[in-house]
Amino acid sequence: MSSDMASEIQVTIDDLYKYYEILDEAKDTAGQHEETYLNIIKGTKAGIKERLLASQFITRFFNFFPNQMPVAIDAIFDLCEDKDVNIRKSAIKDLASIGKDCSAEHLNRIADILTQLLQTEDSQEFNQVQLSLTTIMKINPKATLNEMFNQINTAELDQVRKRGIKFLCGKLPNFFSSASSDASFSMFNREIEDLLIKNVKRTLSDCDAEEFIMFVRLLASLSSMNTLQGRQELVAIIMEQSELGKKFNSDDLERIMILVSCIQQAIPLFSKNVNSNKYVLMFIDNVLGIFDQIADEGIRFEILKSFADLCSFFTWSSTGTDSLSDKQIDAVYNLLLNYLPKPPVEAQVSQETEDKNDDTEVRFNFSYVECLMYTFHALAKCKQDFLGSPDNKDKLKDFRLRLQYFAKGTKNYIKELRNTLINSSLNAKTDADNEQNKIRRVALKVTTNIDALIKDLFHNPPAYKTSITLSWKSSQSLEAQGVQQPNKQNKRSLSVSNDSADSDCSARKKPERGIYQPPTGKYSTQNSSNDKRRTFSYDNQKTRSRLM
Repeated sequence: MSSDMASEIQVTIDDLYKYYEILDEAKDTAGQHEETYLNIIKGTKAGIKERLLASQFITRFFNFFPNQMPVAIDAIFDLCEDKDVNIRKSAIKDLASIGKDCSAEHLNRIADILTQLLQTEDSQEFNQVQLSLTTIMKINPKATLNEMFNQINTAELDQVRKRGIKFLCGKLPNFFSSASSDASFSMFNREIEDLLIKNVKRTLSDCDAEEFIMFVRLLASLSSMNTLQGRQELVAIIMEQSELGKKFNSDDLERIMILVSCIQQAIPLFSKNVNSNKYVLMFIDNVLGIFDQIADEGIRFEILKSFADLCSFFTWSSTGTDSLSDKQIDAVYNLLLNYLPKPPVEAQVSQETEDKNDDTEVRFNFSYVECLMYTFHALAKCKQDFLGSPDNKDKLKDFRLRLQYFAKGTKNYIKELRNTLINSSLNAKTDADNEQNKIRRVALKVTTNIDALIKDLFHNPPAYKTSITLSWKSSQSLEAQGVQQPNKQNKRSLSVSNDSADSDCSARKKPERGIYQPPTGKYSTQNSSNDKRRTFSYDNQKTRSRLM
């Protein structure tokens, strides 16, 4: 607006109504009264009532003055920054109204300003911004999406970015799903889906964990992503962010947790037609090698769970890049052996040797073994000559000795858990008692899974017919059915060890420890070194138990 206009005498309410009557009476020839319209625009520099009324009148006759559209839009932009919240709300509403009559160029500016206005702290104003964005999104989704993503990718204020993402991820699924039944959403077609996918892929390269999950859910809601090809594309989009094709470093915990998060989002998309072979093989080559170098037990457990989840969708392939090599399955096998101890020789169980080795502890890590045995079982099913070949007799013999020893401890622990659950369920009086019983039920699921897999592997040759539901999947299934389960953040890693305590067939609780939680924010690993998981311990030789 020119300085001459601003310097003139301020417009009054009476003046505005007079200008309105002139334009209203002119009807279709209102565009001939350009000076009158400019006088209305001057009202945006007057008092509170005048500014409020001027904004409404500018909107009312906006489409009659295409040459003055830039001036009118700038005047309303100024009102969007007014000190009076009522004027701001009115101007924000008017922006959506004039969006119906302006060109794509002007609509881009409106979308840009509205996205920036998402930063407001006033709840009513914020709601109005969302309503106006919804209106212009329905007018021209292509222009609005491009401008919103431009702000999301370049905004200096994090609040603008986050609220813009939440708006898109919250509104767009409904817009697309309504396209076939509601004419007002008919513009949300395949072209707009493709545009959205393109913008999301560009934004995923620099987003935090929360944003990543929201974007994945948004993409998964699109009809084009619900086809076989679409699911494959979405899996590729997700796993690209994990950089699984590159070697991992044990010190780069942030990157490791990005990988875990990506796998968690990709798992629901895998099926018998969308296999995980490519990602399982890359996981073996680039992640398993640094597993023992990671100090944080919680992160180690997350890695194994993610690997087991991936292997659930591994399918047989004899040729090509998706085929499993002897070296790769051997890497999984050797990692499993690390947690399947050899049975002690007879001399070691004598009283004399037992006294000498009073401080020696044999640790049975049930949680790790469930993950690794399930993983090995799934992979060896596709390469049965690994244990079944005559050339591997010694390997199979050693494996069965370890399985037999571990099976004995597992069966003893299952028996003890069942007895303890029966007694404690009858006597549970407090929330703490009920919580302990929930923990024991998780332990029972883990150990019964291991027992079932061991029985399968004990066949001659090993069989690969048993199908189990992994312990953490069982908990998720119960939660989906409305059964109260322990907080997801309190998932336990179960382990068994020798103990010199007296036998009492009861469980004792150690002091509470911090529970590992996957990071939020920018895949933060803050405080992860101090997080521990609660474990179950069991003395295989003396039939004693301890709940840690």
